[in-house]
Amino acid sequence: MSGKKIYILVTILFVSYMGYCQPGLPQRTISVAATQMLGFGDITIIAGSSGGTVTVDYNGLRTPTGSVVLLNMGHIPQQAIYEIKLCPGRLITISYPSEVTLTGSNGGTMKLHPGSTSVGGNGDTFISNKGCDDRHYIMQGGTLDVGSISANPGGRYTGSFVISFIQQ
Repeated sequence: MSGKKIYILVTILFVSYMGYCQPGLPQRTISVAATQMLGFGDITIIAGSSGGTVTVDYNGLRTPTGSVVLLNMGHIPQQAIYEIKLCPGRLITISYPSEVTLTGSNGGTMKLHPGSTSVGGNGDTFISNKGCDDRHYIMQGGTLDVGSISANPGGRYTGSFVISFIQQ
């Protein structure tokens, strides 16, 4: 078996909206920060196979398909976590790409499919329900398409994507 170390870099788009504010109304600006990056941990595939997938859900649970083998070699799989601060009663739409290409440090590429968040999938909306000084913690997972060893040699695979939290 040839070990593959998979790391994902997630880029967050800071979305801001300043509406007309009357005196005494709470601020309408949303702030977003990535507090944890999406990671799939260490994996490998069975030699001679065509690969499979590895999924990390928004709770951080990792599962393989096909001939992907999960390894515990120090890189812990983890869901992405975004911290959002926004006053209550605001409607937020989530937007992110369906597919992202990751590039390997020793050649090869893999496809990452960003997954649903803890408050819904791409295009879904949620309403902020916390106080203006409280924070929402939104988690997100994803699925990684892993090819054969010749298509995806061992190494570090990185890439980024933008997730938008659009205040309406």
